[in-house]
Amino acid sequence: MPRIFLIRHGETLWNKETRYQGQLDIPLSKEGEQQAWRLANVFREENIEAIYSSDLMRALNTAKIINNFHNKKVVITPLLRELCFGKWEGKTYEELMKEEKDEYTEWLNNPFCLQPLGGESLSELINRVDYILSEMARSHKGNKNILVVTHGGPIKAVISAILGINTEAFFKIKIGNASITEIVVEDDGDIKKNAFIVKINDTCHLK
Repeated sequence: MPRIFLIRHGETLWNKETRYQGQLDIPLSKEGEQQAWRLANVFREENIEAIYSSDLMRALNTAKIINNFHNKKVVITPLLRELCFGKWEGKTYEELMKEEKDEYTEWLNNPFCLQPLGGESLSELINRVDYILSEMARSHKGNKNILVVTHGGPIKAVISAILGINTEAFFKIKIGNASITEIVVEDDGDIKKNAFIVKINDTCHLK
């Protein structure tokens, strides 16, 4: 079964400020670069078949640092991008509760169906992430190790798809910067039906 390591990118300044980055192209902070090197050391001795990355620089630069020990061609795809928050990108939770409380609260209560203006729903996020990961699993059958460098939202989307969780549970999943979540997938590549979670949000390498 393909073994897929889902890696959240290293920290950005907007992460520290708790701003919705969405699909804005925010770079890694110095701390985020250091976290990426710690990730690289975790996988230094692993036999890696392929490395995939979101095309946003915070993920791609994390992938490139990890790739220093593997010399693979990083496969870049926008399908691994963070959820698009539309007009809310760049805002903090506190700002949204102050400026657009009604619309924001409505979205929080039903994010699988509702979209921020100019953004996408969680259902749309789950569908695109499920598609690309299923394609990866079918392309790398057998006992292959695949690294996927992405964002917090897509990783939570994978967990949601596998476990079939609801809105309340989605917001209770913690995925930290530079964390590792591991899944294995049957060779048919069906993430929703035949994937299994091995670990979630491993950050031991950062301590």
